[in-house]
Amino acid sequence: MRTMTWHVQYREGGTDHLVRYPTPEEAIESACRLIDEGCDVYGMGTGSLTTSVSRDEIARIYAFWARPKTPFVRTEN
Repeated sequence: MRTMTWHVQYREGGTDHLVRYPTPEEAIESACRLIDEGCDVYGMGTGSLTTSVSRDEIARIYAFWARPKTPFVRTEN
């Protein structure tokens, strides 16, 4: 059985990069960390580079990923 690799496409310092990962979880984690570091993540997926997950979808994934990092604020009564 052949396993499919996941790719993450991003821009950092004016240079485009492509990194491959063995699992979707690793690709998502990497993409979110790259966004935290200020990189422009513009593609992620398994197929051709032109059919990757869109920026909008990546932004939604990032919102879910970043949410646990922001603790709830408890107000005192």
